[in-house]
Amino acid sequence: MKKYVCEVCGYVYDPNIGDIEHGIPAGTSFEELPENWLCPPCGVSKEHFSEVVEYQKENKKELYMCEICGYVYDPNVGDIEHGIPAGTSFEELPKDWICPPCGAGKEHFSKMKF
Repeated sequence: MKKYVCEVCGYVYDPNIGDIEHGIPAGTSFEELPENWLCPPCGVSKEHFSEVVEYQKENKKELYMCEICGYVYDPNVGDIEHGIPAGTSFEELPKDWICPPCGAGKEHFSKMKF
């Protein structure tokens, strides 16, 4: 099943996990989510989500996802709002950098596998 990312905060809805905290069981596709479902971290509607594009391995896309809130750090985008320019690898982020939506430290991030 396809994953969808919130364009506002970077949360990734993974149908294999669901949204248990809000009564959405694992195995629920994005299309099956109720129309009134909202992004867990930021509260925007489904219209603010887009399908996660799976990149080919030769692109060597290195995305890191927060295990707490689902925010995805993309080095190609950086974290401009917090002074991290585009092109900054995850390893180059300062030790005290925190997840923009939830404040979790870098140790709560995992490299995404494609």
